[in-house]
Amino acid sequence: MNHLFRRQRLELAALVLLCLGLLCRPQAAAQGFADGARLCVGSLLPALFPFMVVCELLAGLPLPTALLRPLARLLGLQSKDAAAALLAAWLGGYAVCARLTAQLRAAGRISARDAALLMLLGCCSGPGFVVGYIGNLLLGSTALGALLYGLQLAANLLAAGLCLPLLPKAETVRNRRAGSAQGKEASLPGAISSAASNCLNLCGCVIFFRVAASVLLAGASLPETAAACVSAACEITAGCAAFAALGGKATLYGICLAMSLLGFSVWGQLRLLLQGQVPIRVLLVSRLLHAAIFPFLVRMLLWVLPQEQAVFTSLAPRVVTMCRLPPDAAMVAAVFLGVLLYKGYKNFYNTI
Repeated sequence: MNHLFRRQRLELAALVLLCLGLLCRPQAAAQGFADGARLCVGSLLPALFPFMVVCELLAGLPLPTALLRPLARLLGLQSKDAAAALLAAWLGGYAVCARLTAQLRAAGRISARDAALLMLLGCCSGPGFVVGYIGNLLLGSTALGALLYGLQLAANLLAAGLCLPLLPKAETVRNRRAGSAQGKEASLPGAISSAASNCLNLCGCVIFFRVAASVLLAGASLPETAAACVSAACEITAGCAAFAALGGKATLYGICLAMSLLGFSVWGQLRLLLQGQVPIRVLLVSRLLHAAIFPFLVRMLLWVLPQEQAVFTSLAPRVVTMCRLPPDAAMVAAVFLGVLLYKGYKNFYNTI
């Protein structure tokens, strides 16, 4: 009770400070709203909406058991439904993972342990965001974006393995409502409607936390690195863009940190989508471990990509020969050097 009371007081104090900031700096709030809307329209919706529609369609289709059962056994999942949701989460990102986990848990189709493990394994940024936005638009390398996407999944697996002792105990699931849930037909209009509703909720969270970050940064003169960290703590998309503007090593490893810790915006989206069906304490521990594992994997495997290294040179960009010997003079000089070397060899041989 005391813990809940303290948390409510902290939330109330944060809301009061935010209201004061909105009243004192309305221009910064308006700029933050515009930036958040631009981020949603320019990067978040193009990256997430198509994948969310595809995941909605996949969720209503029966995937082959020959694929799901070995995956479930390999990752320690009890139900093949959890394995199917994990594949959709790797394609659609953390929003799809949270929504499918909450639906399966509410329907009684997966256990509490499977739900928690599914969140640890599947809570990630989707390929559209990592490869398309971060890799192609921010870093200028699709190959680097693909490497970041694969390594974040590897970090998910390693962090989940370290968090296994914290998961609930395995239990038997009575699949009482599985028949009605599996009998739901997948239709394109329904998938588009559901994906649009979820994307609207996500964009609301992004804009709200972008406004909060803009008001906070307007009231303090921070260095560029600290400002990028504040942006990443509030919202992952703006944080990645802020780190990309820094250049150097801070860009790559700052983006890794933002992808691992997710930011308040993503945590708000997860709480909204999970609706209390899955506790997020274990997920929080997992993301802290992810923040240590992910940059280490990137540093170890970055060499697989072709890179350019600048070196010092005193030569001109193009070396131009100032003069050339004529062919006859070059042949005479070669014969002369050959005779000279032969005479030297003979003299050295005779002295021995």
